[in-house]
Amino acid sequence: MNGNYHVEISQRAQDNLVKVLYYLHINWSEKIKIEFLKRFIKQIYRIKQNPYLFPVAEYGKDARRCMITKHNALYYRIINDTVEIITIHDVRQNPDNFHIKQ
Repeated sequence: MNGNYHVEISQRAQDNLVKVLYYLHINWSEKIKIEFLKRFIKQIYRIKQNPYLFPVAEYGKDARRCMITKHNALYYRIINDTVEIITIHDVRQNPDNFHIKQ
């Protein structure tokens, strides 16, 4: 189903985005940080147009996983005509410590 869904970004996702951008700014460069942000925005646009594009995640009921980079995944769920961005997760972290709150 294609459409134009409303996107809401949870506080958890906002906090994680700030952390990723800060890490990239401090440890890499402004250019890398901006490239990450561009990829993030591009994926949000793709999800907004077609939220069923990405596969269901293994860690959360009804959550879907979209890779932003090879190290960072965006998790979201579809609720009626709204897409809720749940979190951004570094896939190199221990999966036992990762939970999507329902």
